[in-house]
Amino acid sequence: MNQAGSLHRLQRIDTQIDQIVTRLAQIEKLLLEDERLQAARAAAESALHRYEKARLNLRSLEHLNHEQQVKIEQANATLYSGMVKNPKELQDLEKEIVSLKKYQLTLEEQQLQAMIEFEEAEQAYHAAQEQEKAVQAQVIEEKAGLAGERSQLEAKRANLEQERSAALGPITAANLETYLRIREQKHGIAVTGVEDDACSTCGAQIRPSEAQSARLSSTLVYCTSCGRILFAG
Repeated sequence: MNQAGSLHRLQRIDTQIDQIVTRLAQIEKLLLEDERLQAARAAAESALHRYEKARLNLRSLEHLNHEQQVKIEQANATLYSGMVKNPKELQDLEKEIVSLKKYQLTLEEQQLQAMIEFEEAEQAYHAAQEQEKAVQAQVIEEKAGLAGERSQLEAKRANLEQERSAALGPITAANLETYLRIREQKHGIAVTGVEDDACSTCGAQIRPSEAQSARLSSTLVYCTSCGRILFAG
């Protein structure tokens, strides 16, 4: 088999793989576009946003409460250190401690409420996750035909990938590079057959000498119209 024949074999394999990839994408889209699944995912995302917001709020209040406790401890240490002798300053310091403790009570109440909200948000988020999984399982079960087809296509694709590796063996690096370049330029079809003295893809007439070269020559022959590699098997 000449290089054109080897490339034609590779083309047939790649075309089948392309078709499988396209169908797999269609199946995935059908599975993901189910309205119930979309709603469940939106609910899970909303619950996650609420959970993250509650977590950050709780952490912020914990930090503020800690800072307030440090201020109270520092003020008490100053009050009982004996360093402050002035009665007015002592009175002001006592008032400051009372004010600090009063604000700490407010912070503790806010922290307790934030903790409750965090726990509720966490439970709601886990519940939304479980609901999404349940809906996904239901959708997959209902669309078992699609799931089964997907499994079959993935298995067929794996076999074709092995076949493709074997098909690459006889092809030179330069010709493979040419094939891949044309394939990219020509919507996946780099090699075309010769049928009734014409290019089977674009329909341009192929001279007998060109068809003969495509059949026997070790070098590649191209369609003068579409630029694809000619194969005359």
